[in-house]
Amino acid sequence: MSDYAVMLMSFAGGVALFLLGMKMLTDGLKLAAGDTLRNLLSKYTSTPLKGVLSGVLITAMVQSSSAVIFATIGFVNAGLMTLLQATYVIFGSNVGTTLTGWIVATVGFRLNLQLMALPLLAVGMAIWLSKGNSKTGALGQALVGFSIFFLGIDVLKTTFESLAGDVPFDRFGTGFSGMALMFVIGILLTSVMQSSSAAIAVVITAVATGVIPIHAAAVLVIGADIGTTSTALFAVVGATANAKRAAMIHVLFNLLKGPIALPFVGLYLAGIFWIFGPELSPAVTIAVFHTTIKLTGLIVLLPFAKMLTSFLETRFKETEQQPGTTRYLDDNILATPSLAQSALIFELKRIGRKSRKLITGSLKKKRSIAELRQDDEVIHELSFLTGEYIQKMQSRDLGEEAQEMLPGALRVMQYFSEARQHALESAAIVQSGVKLPAEVEESIKILKKLLRSFMKQADSEKAGFSITELAKLVQQLESSYESAKSTVLKAGSSGTIPISEMVVLHDIIRGYRRSWDQCFKAAMYMDGFNKLIDHEPGTGPALMEPEQQD
Repeated sequence: MSDYAVMLMSFAGGVALFLLGMKMLTDGLKLAAGDTLRNLLSKYTSTPLKGVLSGVLITAMVQSSSAVIFATIGFVNAGLMTLLQATYVIFGSNVGTTLTGWIVATVGFRLNLQLMALPLLAVGMAIWLSKGNSKTGALGQALVGFSIFFLGIDVLKTTFESLAGDVPFDRFGTGFSGMALMFVIGILLTSVMQSSSAAIAVVITAVATGVIPIHAAAVLVIGADIGTTSTALFAVVGATANAKRAAMIHVLFNLLKGPIALPFVGLYLAGIFWIFGPELSPAVTIAVFHTTIKLTGLIVLLPFAKMLTSFLETRFKETEQQPGTTRYLDDNILATPSLAQSALIFELKRIGRKSRKLITGSLKKKRSIAELRQDDEVIHELSFLTGEYIQKMQSRDLGEEAQEMLPGALRVMQYFSEARQHALESAAIVQSGVKLPAEVEESIKILKKLLRSFMKQADSEKAGFSITELAKLVQQLESSYESAKSTVLKAGSSGTIPISEMVVLHDIIRGYRRSWDQCFKAAMYMDGFNKLIDHEPGTGPALMEPEQQD
């Protein structure tokens, strides 16, 4: 095997170790963070400055801009954050992602990486194996990822040191054509690796070992930033409308920043050397350059955030307008259990709103049974997609709390499904033309009035929702049901109506009873789910316009 083949394999192995380390580091930090990520996003994005700083801080904390962007998507989907607030977070996240380059440029070339990484690897594995999927175990996983991350850098450094004298990259990086080639290579590097952090690490390692000159490395960095847009675009194929809008914010930030920085690479580098001195190491120079061009993009684009958001809010409407499409569920947030859990709960609330609306509609004669069944098909499709999402959640490493709520989520969907079916059966009988004696009609009218009131109060999103008050209303419904049943039975036993009609009328009121019984069971679960997401009734998605809700 030739030396070049060995170096190529070594290079591929180093990149693979780096990517594996980054993934384990990010996954571990996200699990260890738990609700911290969700709390920071929900509480500290009220102003543009807070949004940007939150994006910087959280990205530095979990070492993944993609994780923060997709977490932000989850909040926008859930109605807990506006798209404008998400824009500021995404802008900040793009700046925060430069921390990886700083770690590589400083720690990666000043310490004996194997001497540091191997003990950390042993400690991390011990913690991870002993603590499992707990938060402490997740920190162990992050430590393992951190160690593998540095082992990958060590392999890349050794490979590039062997390569430096053999491949004349310094010739390719000069002149317009050389810079254009570096720019394209940077785009391809990130597109292939699907990680801008990995691409930047490769560039910094290459410039530190003398494989490429600083000017060429700077252009590679700009190309790598543009290449990262492919990761966002691939990730949101078939995703929610808000996911596509958030991805476009990320894409536009990097696409617009590139042309701004590219013509002035020489000026940027000259300014860096002027401020920090010509003795600044090539690796740190590129880390500073990367942060500087990100800050340039932030400064230039921040004043246009509202305009950009307004433009994107008019796009991707077709995804939202499809009746059988989930609004809150997004595969991109599955990697963050607390956010996936919140998204699931909000989708269950939406299914509940639609189910109660259908049941209320079934009490009105103007809604045909055909229309009601059509609405039921839409809710059934939403429930099916939600069930698939629950299966995806079950295949992930979730915390104990999330694992425990999934069976409850399936129960809630079953309760709503049965409630709708009983309501449809009663509506079908009523619309078949059955005749009601005056006293029977009056008792059923009272029952229906109470049932409509119940459906309004059973909304766990409604301000003032109380499961205790709802239970009192159930008692009134039970009393009204017994009264209506007694009236129907008396009418049958006295011969006022045929026994066959008595049975049919009893089926109508029994269907109503089963509808509220199933909805009450669902409401008890939803009341508990509210506490899981620290969600107070009367806030969040239910306050959106009806067309947005449904």
